[in-house]
Parts: sequence; C-alpha cells; structure tokens
Amino acid sequence: MKKLFALCVLFLCACKQDCVYLSEQDSGRDIPLFVGQSAVITLAENPTTGFAWIFEIKPEGQSVLGQIREKYVHQNTNLIGSGGIKEYSFKAQNAGKAEVYGYYVRSWEDWNKNKAQSVHYTIIIK
Repeated sequence: MKKLFALCVLFLCACKQDCVYLSEQDSGRDIPLFVGQSAVITLAENPTTGFAWIFEIKPEGQSVLGQIREKYVHQNTNLIGSGGIKEYSFKAQNAGKAEVYGYYVRSWEDWNKNKAQSVHYTIIIK
C-alpha cells in the first residue's frame, strides 16, 4: 500500500512539473518551456453574452507548438447565464519561439484586434 501511495505521489508531481498553467495575469510575459512540456491558458468566458475567446498562433504554420486544444468548462451552478472558463492548451514539440494571441470578441461582429480585450504570451521553447 505504501509503495502504491508513493508511486501515485510521484506520478502527480511529474504531471504538475510537465504542465504550466497561465492566466490573464501572465499576459505580456515570456513563457519558457522545454520540449515535451504542456501549457494551459485558462480565461474567464461567458458565451451567453456572445463573447468568446478566439486564439491565433504566430508565425502561421509554425511547428513549435502542437496538440492544440480548446475546451469550455461550465461553472458548476444552476444560475442561468453564468460564465465559465475557456481552456486553451498546447504542447511544446520543437525548440523555438511562438506568439499566442487571444481576443475576447463577438465573432460575428466587426472587431479590431487593437481594440478588443486581449492576451498575449511569448512561448520560448528550449
């Protein structure tokens, strides 16, 4: 039993070290990662207002970040119109640099990247 517990603790610690969690407060920062590490950006989102996060990675066609996923996590509540969290995750697959931009917009409206609520992360992979 003790060996199983120690193995579980070791596994959980390894998972935490391999994943970097980013929020809106990390916007504008350089984010260092090693090849094989993952990152998850978590941002508040409320689709009932029509607003949602739209992400882009530059340069286009880059091979630095892979396994890119987006997921919306509902808040655990019965309140109508309550928001949740948008999770944008990726894995560092090659050494290099990529820029991740997020824009909180209504996609059907005419919007300007310079005026939209936004986040920006410079991902540097070693």
